[in-house]
Amino acid sequence: MPEDPPHNSPDPQHGIDAARNNNPESGLQNRRALLRAAAWGGGLAGLGGLAGFAVKRFSQKPSNNPIPRPPLGAEFTYDVSRFQSSDPSLLRYEEVSRFSVGLERARNLAVAPDGSIVVVGTGGIRKFSPDGVPTRTLLLDTPVYSVALRPSGEMLIGQPGKILVLDSEGVVVAEWGDFSAGFLPTSIALVREWIFIADAGNRVLLKLDAKGKKHAVIGERGPDNNLRGFVVPSPYFCVRMAPDGLLRVTNPGEHQIEAYTLDGEFETAWGKGSFAVDGFCGCCNPVSFDIFPDGSFVTCEKGLPRVKLYHSQGEFAGLVAGPESFPEYLQAANAGTPNSLGSGIYAAIHPNGRVLVLDVVGGTVRIMQRKAPPP
Repeated sequence: MPEDPPHNSPDPQHGIDAARNNNPESGLQNRRALLRAAAWGGGLAGLGGLAGFAVKRFSQKPSNNPIPRPPLGAEFTYDVSRFQSSDPSLLRYEEVSRFSVGLERARNLAVAPDGSIVVVGTGGIRKFSPDGVPTRTLLLDTPVYSVALRPSGEMLIGQPGKILVLDSEGVVVAEWGDFSAGFLPTSIALVREWIFIADAGNRVLLKLDAKGKKHAVIGERGPDNNLRGFVVPSPYFCVRMAPDGLLRVTNPGEHQIEAYTLDGEFETAWGKGSFAVDGFCGCCNPVSFDIFPDGSFVTCEKGLPRVKLYHSQGEFAGLVAGPESFPEYLQAANAGTPNSLGSGIYAAIHPNGRVLVLDVVGGTVRIMQRKAPPP
């Protein structure tokens, strides 16, 4: 639970590309989003790689004799090194242990009521005891992007184009595949008899019943509404149920977390774009979040890896982990390693109050514990 805010304080592209190809109009919007993503992402890593990609793809005119251009001067380079370390006084948690997930690429995690931990990704599903001891491995050929756990022990897992329902032994008991082209389920929330799925491929939130039948599409832009919709430039899109009875959904391209009723009515939003510690930076953050029982938040960012705490109304309340906690991530990003900027971080709140942080680049789960208050 956050304390008072301090003073002065590609395979991921599978679904995204499919959705773009099916919607020419959104393709133009995506170009603009990618250009903005490149500008922010290039500043974040100090590389300009993403910016170069966007400019090359969308700005250059075909020419048999291109005119050489001098490199940009130092005045156009944004130094973000000062943001790659955090004020120690803002750190509210400390790492007590960690364990390797043992997957080719981890993509999400969930915690069962008994404290067991499930991590999914490329390679399948792995289940761990509360202290990180492997207890079960399910090998799958298709990458898993999301997971939700039913009280019965069943698992709902999201894969490109479908949702699988597995029983407590890992046997597939149902497969739901009646979705739009480009369906990419990056987050699943179970709310009583309803299932809400964040579809990053089509940039909408789906409402299903317990049998997988679609009842509503939330956030869909159309001629009969004035919705701005969800801006999802990369395959990170998260939904959770809050204690106040409202859904919380990321709008990562807008750097916000938004609140909706279960019927899809927009209520409110909070968040701002900023390199500063109290904001969300880059093209599309936060990439994931979870909610404490008191309604406060833990959020995760990619590009500049940060795990942060916010009060229920969005006031910054401190850090779980700063960028310096992810040296492998920063090293990969600064070196321009492919996919380093696109590697997310995920968090889940354990029933005992600890925060579990899935470090995709490091391939580990960090178990973070609240620091004792100063005497």
